[in-house]
Amino acid sequence: MGNTFSNKSDQLNKDIPIPLYFQLKEKIKEKIVNGSLEPGDLIPSERELSKKYNISRPTIRQALKGLVNEGLLYREKGRGTFVSNPKIKYGFIQKFTTFYDDMKEKGYETETKVIKQEIQYASGSLAKKLEISENDKIIFIHRIRYIKGDPIVSVINNIPYRLCTALIDENLENKSLYRTLADNYNIKPHKAEITLEPIVANEYDTELLNIDENQPMFLMKNLTYSTDDVAIDYFESHFRGDKGKVKVELHNNID
Repeated sequence: MGNTFSNKSDQLNKDIPIPLYFQLKEKIKEKIVNGSLEPGDLIPSERELSKKYNISRPTIRQALKGLVNEGLLYREKGRGTFVSNPKIKYGFIQKFTTFYDDMKEKGYETETKVIKQEIQYASGSLAKKLEISENDKIIFIHRIRYIKGDPIVSVINNIPYRLCTALIDENLENKSLYRTLADNYNIKPHKAEITLEPIVANEYDTELLNIDENQPMFLMKNLTYSTDDVAIDYFESHFRGDKGKVKVELHNNID
């Protein structure tokens, strides 16, 4: 980090109507973007920043909290506040691939923990989505995906049991579920209906993903169809907002 915060000209402007906490937040953000602050760098203490910028510690605290909420900084109790690693691009949302395959393609170290894998019975709303009868058997799979040891996403899949009865006994740790369906059961995902919405972490999310309650998250709902237009899976995923971001590319198809 060196002398990143020692520049005397790096001061806040108290004569403009922009809140001081926001000015400080943007200054620190710019240092992260331009590489002056790198992942793992320790941010000066509230006392040091207060002295450097001649502003109150509550103002410092507000600025740092905003950067933590955006995922640019993280706190370690008893150690301080540090610069986070760059956010993961959740690219699989904009192309038909799986989280596992997308992260592997990007070179991330991934790990999967299966929380629950069991036969359940479809509720009315789920049966309607999967085009099966209410109380038909489904294979319920709840997994946590990790990247570099951090829990990133909690995903629950619901698959019609009749399509792949032996899937209930498959070991699905550290592998792609959809690749398993294609390779072992000749069920090939072809298209999906996806909705993505912002949510905040509930108590269960905090327990599973090691985050604070009410922290921003993404909720993805996905209904997947096979090549013969059969509904093969309905899943919901809770993604950490502090660790990743969604990037979508649009192309003009109008001549």
